[in-house]
Amino acid sequence: MNKQTIELYRKRLLKMRENILNKAKKLKEDSYNLGTDGIQDMADAASNTYNADILMSISDNDLTILKDIDNSLDKLNKGTYGICEECEEKISEKRLEANPVARYCITCKRQMEEKGL
Repeated sequence: MNKQTIELYRKRLLKMRENILNKAKKLKEDSYNLGTDGIQDMADAASNTYNADILMSISDNDLTILKDIDNSLDKLNKGTYGICEECEEKISEKRLEANPVARYCITCKRQMEEKGL
């Protein structure tokens, strides 16, 4: 992978990271604001607690994606980005375009899915 392509992926990953952090910040703010209008009964309070839990679970999913992004950024720094973790072959540029945090080439990923991994 040439330097220009590497920098393109680095910028894309950093933008993804920034978007997730901004989304998480907004979700956190929204969860604090639930039920602060002062006009809620027990059902409203239960609903607001449930909604806050959902907002936090979305954040957990984003945390997983954030870890994948950080892992990919580390690989960029080490020069191992775009290398399959299973067979150590290059991951196709099309796959990386579709999923910049891909850890496996399409062949290995399919084999893993068939095995239920």
